[in-house]
Amino acid sequence: MARDQHDGDGHAEPGDEAGNDVEGLREGAGEGAGDGAEDQPDNDDSGDDGDGDGDNCADSSDSGGDDEHGVHATAPDARLTDLLRGDTSAAQSALAELRTRHRRAVLRYARLCTADEPAARQLTAQTFTMAVGETVRGLDPSGPWRHHLLILTGRVAASWAADERADRLAPGLTAHFGETDPATGPRLLAAFQSLPARVQGLVWYGLVEQEPEERTALFLGCTREDVTYESEPAFQALRHSVLTALLARSANPSCQDFRRLIEEAAHPENPRHSTDLQDHMAHCGHCAGGYRELAALRDTPRTALAEGLLAWRGTAYVMGGSAETRSRGGTATVTDARWRPSRRLALVAAALAVAAVPLLYLLASGGSEPAPAAAAHTPDRPPVATAPATASARPSASPSGTGKSPGPERTSSPSKSPSPTATSPKPTPAKSATKKPAPSPEPHPPNGTYAQVVNAGTGLCLDIRDGAMELGTDVIAVPCTSSRTQRWRFDSDRGVLQSYADPDYCLDSRGSVQRGVGIWECRSVDGGNGRNLRFTVDAQGAIHPAIAPGHAVTPYGSGVVLFPDQGREDQRWRAGAS
Repeated sequence: MARDQHDGDGHAEPGDEAGNDVEGLREGAGEGAGDGAEDQPDNDDSGDDGDGDGDNCADSSDSGGDDEHGVHATAPDARLTDLLRGDTSAAQSALAELRTRHRRAVLRYARLCTADEPAARQLTAQTFTMAVGETVRGLDPSGPWRHHLLILTGRVAASWAADERADRLAPGLTAHFGETDPATGPRLLAAFQSLPARVQGLVWYGLVEQEPEERTALFLGCTREDVTYESEPAFQALRHSVLTALLARSANPSCQDFRRLIEEAAHPENPRHSTDLQDHMAHCGHCAGGYRELAALRDTPRTALAEGLLAWRGTAYVMGGSAETRSRGGTATVTDARWRPSRRLALVAAALAVAAVPLLYLLASGGSEPAPAAAAHTPDRPPVATAPATASARPSASPSGTGKSPGPERTSSPSKSPSPTATSPKPTPAKSATKKPAPSPEPHPPNGTYAQVVNAGTGLCLDIRDGAMELGTDVIAVPCTSSRTQRWRFDSDRGVLQSYADPDYCLDSRGSVQRGVGIWECRSVDGGNGRNLRFTVDAQGAIHPAIAPGHAVTPYGSGVVLFPDQGREDQRWRAGAS
């Protein structure tokens, strides 16, 4: 291959040819591929400020201006993965784009793992060689490309620790590898990788790397709006997965009974502590560890994830800064508020505004410190901070009345003469007013009767996007209405969830746990892909796809996906109005 191949900084990099030559990898490069990469010092730092923060996308040299680097500049990482397995020309340009996007981050992490700059650059080259070699052989990345490359960096470094190259590693890293089990990986890795690829990408790029939403959308092949609205649900899915994985390691069956108490104790906005949980954690390391992990994800999510998902010095990796935080002159942890807003301060402000309006007025006009602090913590959610202003505009002398709806405020007069019960000498109206309605039926899972399918956690209903009864239309979760497209029935004989709007259509898993769910012709249940249409509904209301019985239909933003069944409330469904 020509030696003018460029790195992500737009300059030639001696010693990195092994990471660029796709043709050589087609010969079946194995785990040790790249060990023979040229070990020449690379003094090219003109485009690399040394922080390795992955912000090369902001440099003009990385904008994809030439054909080689720009041809796939708008392709998501999954498309680049496919191109690596194509013809040589397409594979070379795809690799160039992957390096443009991710090489700085890998080099930065390699610097934390090695003793000097030449070793860091050789480790980076070997990481890309291994990644491309595995991809060419048909192994997909285990998660987001950048995180996958960082995991491979740790694997290559571990191979160095086993031979004469150990002295090229950072002090302490060889000993660290000797104390850990390489087969298990970082402690949160299994929980992270159990999530759908898109969820992993939203968490890694959005929270850990703090990439701008446009870049995250590019890497994942979605829209900026998808990133905006799906990021918080993705983080919550990760929290659930982490706790599930930790409790699963316990041999004590009672640990599962404390799951909800652990989640409540580590709640981001309204933690509630239980004496029973405290007593249990005093002698149960698994539950105590689960609480500590959730508390860390609540308080310092970025560093907690970096430490839990990288083999070595995760905090040092993320605290190097990002393009977004440096452009604002802030620190790397400022943008954590985008994921974990400090709404407790907003709630306190709201309570003060409603129950003690004069105090709020003094705080606002007197320039005391707490008000600016609250604003600094919630820069992205100004409507939350301004909500109390509406309440304060309504004068009320009764503290008890302000805590209720506007209706009671009109009855704050001490006179009780308007009350019908006070002026009526006959008890008959009072008796009729207290007449109890007929009891509503007990909630039950969807069955053979057409009815709404209502989520137990969110109260949303299964619906068909835009009411379009067409092959492949998405199934979504929206507020319940009287729409015909929100009525379904479970046909237990065929194992299908059938639409009332058009009984010829049924719920479709699309043959994968990563494509959401849609609708398809029910008659296909007897065909070659019939398992895609088959589901089971258990006694708790979980809807399990036949293609992955361990997963459950779960609302995700406004969509519906197949997540691993973790016993969560939002993975249970009940029959609603018929």
